[in-house]
Amino acid sequence: MKRLVLLGGGHAHLFVLEDLAHHPDENVEVSMVTPLPMLTYTGMLPGYVAGHYSLERCSIDLVRLAGKAHASFVQTLGVLINPDAKEVICADGTVLAYDVLSIDIGSRPAIAAKGVERNALVLRPLAKFVNGWMRLLAHAKDQGLGSVSVVGGGAGGVEIAFAIAHRLRRELDNHAPHVRVFSDSPQILPEFNEGVRQRAIHNAARYEIGLHAGSGVAEVGAGYVRLDNHLEFESGATLWAAGAGAPEIFAESGLATDEKGFLAIDENLQSTSHPGIFAAGDCASRVRNPLPKAGVFAVRAGPVLAANLRAALAGGPLTEFRTRRNYLALLSTGHKHAIGAYGPLGWEGNWAWNWKDRIDRRFVDRFTAT
Repeated sequence: MKRLVLLGGGHAHLFVLEDLAHHPDENVEVSMVTPLPMLTYTGMLPGYVAGHYSLERCSIDLVRLAGKAHASFVQTLGVLINPDAKEVICADGTVLAYDVLSIDIGSRPAIAAKGVERNALVLRPLAKFVNGWMRLLAHAKDQGLGSVSVVGGGAGGVEIAFAIAHRLRRELDNHAPHVRVFSDSPQILPEFNEGVRQRAIHNAARYEIGLHAGSGVAEVGAGYVRLDNHLEFESGATLWAAGAGAPEIFAESGLATDEKGFLAIDENLQSTSHPGIFAAGDCASRVRNPLPKAGVFAVRAGPVLAANLRAALAGGPLTEFRTRRNYLALLSTGHKHAIGAYGPLGWEGNWAWNWKDRIDRRFVDRFTAT
């Protein structure tokens, strides 16, 4: 009996569980280790914050999916990997032996300012963010807020800022707080073309969202944000959506990493230092032809990961993960309107939001019905 351990409940592992459900292997014992029973789909998070979706509509039941895949569900956090003994050590004391290990644990917040853990609502982990957002919304309704600051000028931060501005205007009307975005990049949405950036700036003006590019945050305090240039802004609530940091488990476990600490993997999604360990999603970086930290690549990698795990368990040949760097991006702008981007192209409209809505619902429904 071979042992497969799936560490983490990320998007790529959804495809692995789906594959195991459709093609069970009685010679493989599967365990999934993740601290949460539900996966909140990141693509629908801005829509949840904006009030377009319930939390249930954005969620995938990992316990149910693991059951369909004939996998044991171990609800805890993996804290260390012993690659020599081929074991995963968990926070609750559980030790799981493996023949093949797959890791899809995402990234952790990249925090480079004082006071963030104490005074800011951090976007990841999503479950903690969701609880914090519910408290923030209740506070805004009961006691009001002067302003909301979002730190992070990439797609995640900008979308959340739009969603918050829309929701608070809908809930509080003229008493809605001012929303602003801080980015240490010279421009917001640095990963997109200039046309897309201008569309975002135009839409932000509709909500009177302040965009402060080239403004690195040095400290988040109780009721304020202080920038690197010592300017200080009042902030009734601060959300941290800046960057992706590497999970500490890889360096602490002696696995090869890239210069930022992400697990180093090859073209087959396998660890460059330890054969039999595979990874996908934001927690890993390909040594050759690295890809941006975007959820679309975890989704694209899912089927290849599933095939390579089967091959590794059977001693068969591995498949190279080949993908184009360009990808369709649809950025929601608060109300049911979105900006689209693909390479040098850009567009926007309510129809673009409907397109995004159909894609996101189809993705969640796929793994709800499995």
